[in-house]
Amino acid sequence: MSLVICSNQVADGQSERQKNSIYKAWSFRNQLSSTYQIPANAQVALQSCKVNVDGRIVLSRQNNVLYQYFGKRLSLLADGTPQIADTIYHPLRLQFLKADEVSTAVKEFSLSDFAIRFQERLGETIYHPNLKEKVSVDLLRNASGLDFLGYKIGFSQHVSGSNTNATLTNAEQNYADRFQYAKDPANPRNGSGLWTWTTAQKKLQRNASAHIASVASAIMPDAPLSLNGGNLEVNISGTHANVNKKGREVPWAIGLSRYMNNAHDGLYTPYYNEDLYDDDMKLGETPYMDFGCARNIADQLVVFFTAFDATHNKTRKFEVAYWDNTNGSFATTSGRLDLGDGAYEKVKLTASGEQMKLEIYNALVKSGSPIGWQLVCSFMDDTSGNKVKQFQPIHQACWCLHPVLQIGATATHQDSTMNIGHLKTPPLTNYDVKKKNQSGWWETLELLGRSGWCRNVEARPVLQPLNSAVVDQGGINASGFNVSLSNVLIVDKSDIYAPSFGANAKDILGFSSAVIDSPDTGFGSLPVEFHSNVAPSLESSQAMFVRLDGMNQRTLNALTGNRSQIIGHLPRFDSGQSTGRLYFEPKNFVWIDMDNPNAISVSDFNLSFCYSNEQFATILTGQSIVVLYFRKKPDALM
Repeated sequence: MSLVICSNQVADGQSERQKNSIYKAWSFRNQLSSTYQIPANAQVALQSCKVNVDGRIVLSRQNNVLYQYFGKRLSLLADGTPQIADTIYHPLRLQFLKADEVSTAVKEFSLSDFAIRFQERLGETIYHPNLKEKVSVDLLRNASGLDFLGYKIGFSQHVSGSNTNATLTNAEQNYADRFQYAKDPANPRNGSGLWTWTTAQKKLQRNASAHIASVASAIMPDAPLSLNGGNLEVNISGTHANVNKKGREVPWAIGLSRYMNNAHDGLYTPYYNEDLYDDDMKLGETPYMDFGCARNIADQLVVFFTAFDATHNKTRKFEVAYWDNTNGSFATTSGRLDLGDGAYEKVKLTASGEQMKLEIYNALVKSGSPIGWQLVCSFMDDTSGNKVKQFQPIHQACWCLHPVLQIGATATHQDSTMNIGHLKTPPLTNYDVKKKNQSGWWETLELLGRSGWCRNVEARPVLQPLNSAVVDQGGINASGFNVSLSNVLIVDKSDIYAPSFGANAKDILGFSSAVIDSPDTGFGSLPVEFHSNVAPSLESSQAMFVRLDGMNQRTLNALTGNRSQIIGHLPRFDSGQSTGRLYFEPKNFVWIDMDNPNAISVSDFNLSFCYSNEQFATILTGQSIVVLYFRKKPDALM
């Protein structure tokens, strides 16, 4: 008899060698310095085997759900009342299993495959534009790189320094679907007959042929505003703009809005919005905007935001009394700013965390140079008396904001223009407002028919301008990320972060508490990482087999109905252990005929590990050892 020892690498631990396809723990080749003679009529048996099993993650309805939250960290009040209603955020449900998988009893994943699935599903529930495409899930191991300790869950952000200028190729009708001038039925929102959009100049021009009372309004859905110092700058006078040019003034409106995939009562607006309750801002018909400003029919600068009015149980526009905003340049004026002199050439909206700021550019020359940018309004403080003197906070239902432009007409000017100077956006590669989980929370829930959750957030007292309840608006710190907002994982039902019904992923992720809100690394910096604090238990249900590939041994796999090269069975339990370093030694050798009437010379041995369906057992890692016995078949068996 001859003993042959085969292995993929010299020791356990991470090995660069294993990255090569011929040295993987589940499939490897050993090349010999000289040929090895296998006698005629030989037999082979598995003498022993050592492997390192990563284990399996077994998912079912009982461990499938968690929530992630991005906002201000919460705690219970003394009376036990949750404070979630005092925020502008909502926990986001995450299911590991996809809809068509939940009905199955269980679904198994290798550790690496589950980490990939976790990262994929976590990324789908990230709706803040500065967090999108910035999450990661990695395996947490000990220093040797072998023992599984749990997971590293990372959250980073697109900081202000990474903001890019959006291309804005597309523009879509944004007021009403009852004005269907489109010639292309496949794209009914192309604005044909009302306006034209020129990508090169980012210019919107009202069509002179449109009825004078028609609302020429467009939204640009390609990219969202960065909430980390991102700004939208629009020219209202100049080379490609004349809506505010002296002698050509027309009513106009500029703002930022979530994207509406569906119209309600003929208008692109949330189903719970109603503009009939507007204060008298003399705007006429205007599209939905979460934040906006306009030149009204009285040539005044009007500033507004959309928020919930409990009296009517609807959202509506609320005017910002910017003349009372003590931070602004127009705090001493009595009422609205008169835009009649045509000196103002640009408008700029800037987002910083939860705060929105409005500026206007004054081209009037004083002391040899233009006056320049003047602050219209910005966040003052959190006292209730200031809720209508500033914009409301940027809340979760409007995290993803897009430019909205509207151009009006007069009897003499019906083809006016304005153009976008820039829109600063995070560098996203997979953003799409028309696909669920690829843009904002509102956009996804609207597509799913569940936008009532957004209404519930907007109806909270802290977001009602006429309610005394207040919320402090967080900004960004010097490092360039939203210091007022925290990443939180809810892995079991929580009374603090409600609703979190069905959360049941605590054990499978390796956490000992229901709420994970203190990062292991990155507190006060980026990235933020949460590490499992206990090793998740692993289960194994699939048996493994050893194959001697490239030889002529006679084995039949009845499951597949085909000839196989399996030479031994490795039960997935060894003294009660099913994962980690495992050693197998059969009590009795099972000799398998090599089916070689003549001696054969071999220069290498090819070994692999598989399941009963002959698929590679990729849950193996580190060092694998297979010890083979070869012998000449006894004469008594010939």
